[in-house]
Amino acid sequence: MSRTDADPIVVAVIPTFRAPAELRDHVQGLLTQVHSVILVDDGTASTHALGISDPRVTVIELPENGGIARALNVGFAAARDSGATHVLTLDQDSWIHEDYVDRALSALESAVARGERAVGAAPSSAGGTGIVMDRDGHPFDPIQAGQVVRLDVFDRVGPFDESLFIDAVDSEYTLRAWRAGYRYVLVPDSDIGHELGTLVPLMIFGRHLVLGGRPRHLLYHAPFRTYYMVRNSVVLSRRYGRERASWTWRRTRLLSSMIIGGLLVAGDRRAQLVALYRGIRDGRAGVGGRIPADLMARLTRLGRNAR
Repeated sequence: MSRTDADPIVVAVIPTFRAPAELRDHVQGLLTQVHSVILVDDGTASTHALGISDPRVTVIELPENGGIARALNVGFAAARDSGATHVLTLDQDSWIHEDYVDRALSALESAVARGERAVGAAPSSAGGTGIVMDRDGHPFDPIQAGQVVRLDVFDRVGPFDESLFIDAVDSEYTLRAWRAGYRYVLVPDSDIGHELGTLVPLMIFGRHLVLGGRPRHLLYHAPFRTYYMVRNSVVLSRRYGRERASWTWRRTRLLSSMIIGGLLVAGDRRAQLVALYRGIRDGRAGVGGRIPADLMARLTRLGRNAR
């Protein structure tokens, strides 16, 4: 893509974990919209094996699994060193449609021209599911995938919180940017490809429930993800609940609905309940970082026994 010296320089940052083969094609497609791509392998030593040889693609392999927040921070630092003005963040299973980056930059430019203090732009839907909007017309809790972030504002707000490891990293950043006076803006009528989790058919008396002509599903996450989601949600509520009471209450309600729905279809319900209990307990205690090894082993054992 042709640029002038005055154009924004957008670098894509993608954390990887056991990088899938299809990532190679996603990266090649990305290069038509961004200046370069940085892949940050989170301790799995699997990304170089994809054999991507384009000089516009940099692979950084971290020596150990430190979580998505750390991988993003490393990627943002590398993007800054390469001269980026904006960073596009994607997951390894996410992809963007044609002209998405230009539309995101246009949305940011328009917001700034209106006098808004914009930290970044976010898609209006992911995987065909519209994102939740706040009452003032801003994205309520934008997912990390598909964000185009202004690097100068990122430097003012600060890095992602590595103590959260995974899950709610984007939510915490949204709240911290809000605290600093910045908001995300929407890229109108935009969708990114994104896998939100495992969809399990909602069965009633042995039959797949259909409402409004559409088969209904519930979202399932593995027990260790349930632990992170619950623990970090409690951490957010304790950290921001007083100043953003309605926001944290609304997010907690949405998360609770998703977890309860997952429990209805989970074959590993006992492991899910243990993850739920420990997530609440550890969140209240302010525990951060990687899931404790003994808990991970217990959840794995309970999940195996359920099969």
